[in-house]
Amino acid sequence: MKERLPKIYKPEYEFTSQKALIFLTGVPLSGKSTIAPLVVASIRGCAVQPMDIIRLMAQEIENIKPENQRNPFVHYGSCDSYKIVGNGEYTPQNLIEGFMVYSKAVCSLLDMIIPKLEAQGVEDLLFEGVQLTPAIVSPYLEKESARLVILRTNESRLVSNRKEIFGENKEMNERYSIERLLLLQDEILRQGRVIDPNKMLIVDNNEDYTQTASRIVYFLAETNLVRKIG
Repeated sequence: MKERLPKIYKPEYEFTSQKALIFLTGVPLSGKSTIAPLVVASIRGCAVQPMDIIRLMAQEIENIKPENQRNPFVHYGSCDSYKIVGNGEYTPQNLIEGFMVYSKAVCSLLDMIIPKLEAQGVEDLLFEGVQLTPAIVSPYLEKESARLVILRTNESRLVSNRKEIFGENKEMNERYSIERLLLLQDEILRQGRVIDPNKMLIVDNNEDYTQTASRIVYFLAETNLVRKIG
């Protein structure tokens, strides 16, 4: 790299335009919730919006609808939505189909939430969540001030993170099996092939989290979404 990787302990960067949007995605246990605050810490005025909060909002909205009009997918997740696809049996195809329907259900609230946050003065946002697939995010990337970042990780990091978070919990370890996580990662990466490389970064998160965050900020600077303060 031509430039030293930026430190991430204080804001060294600012956005070059208002209403900037950064979408950070990756499979569960890839490190999104750890990376996101490291990235925003280095950009003045940037705020994190976890998609898990939006998922809870989607659940509340569905719960007040008549039962026969509710979308059941918001009550599942990326790795178990296949249970309400077809006959509910696990197959790689059903896993991907359930994941995409679930993601669309949760992300359907973005068109409502983004303007409301901007109206409250929260204009520069980093959305973080597995639901932010390239296929879903691509319309937002038509804005000059929007970028997509995909965290890619290896089996070893997934196993390590799963053990740290779930320990010996058999149910959670089965739900977030490495096979399922890698299948979802392959699907996210596949969708990313058609995205303009100036709008999207695929970054490996297999070692130091701070270096991963620094590479993301470097990409944002390289594509002129952020610039050095002063």
